[in-house]
Amino acid sequence: MKTPIPFIPALLCALISLNSCVTSNSVTQPKNDVENANDLNSSCYVVMSDGSIRNYSTLKLVTGLFVTPHLLADNKVTIDAKEITAYQDNRRYAVSQKMLTTKKTSYVALETLPGFAVRVVKGKLNVYARKYYNGNISVAEYFLQYGEDGEIVAYSTKVLSEMVKDNQKASDYFNSKIKVSPISKKILATADIYNNSELVSNK
Repeated sequence: MKTPIPFIPALLCALISLNSCVTSNSVTQPKNDVENANDLNSSCYVVMSDGSIRNYSTLKLVTGLFVTPHLLADNKVTIDAKEITAYQDNRRYAVSQKMLTTKKTSYVALETLPGFAVRVVKGKLNVYARKYYNGNISVAEYFLQYGEDGEIVAYSTKVLSEMVKDNQKASDYFNSKIKVSPISKKILATADIYNNSELVSNK
């Protein structure tokens, strides 16, 4: 009597798993759900200008001396910055400068597409960083977002102080006389305290 071959079920499972990584054409999702997916194990995707989401297996930033910076999806699909408002690759979630409340325009493409800001802190209070040229050097500009669907606004001491005022621990730290250099360290530490505090928010 023939006995079943034990590796066939395992092979079928593997094929199903591989099939789930195939690029979908265009799946529309709520934008807020997209903004929450900045984990290292998240799938790669882009948010198109019309709000639709396109998922891919891989997403890579392509730059070069004679190359217009762009994304390359699944090693074959070219995506230009002007076509999208945000994207998630296997390392970061980034948003277009069209979503930032700033008049400054950036053409720097070091870690992201030109002008895009990377989310560096994720939680109730999100922090984004964007690089731009200040004369001959590249500097970082920070943006803050309260909640999942809040505006992404340029950092200032007044703005951050207002955002964390409902959390005594974060507020005390940020408004303290403790000198921290560069200021980005204090911004990130304040956001981390705020997001991880067990204090009940008054908002």
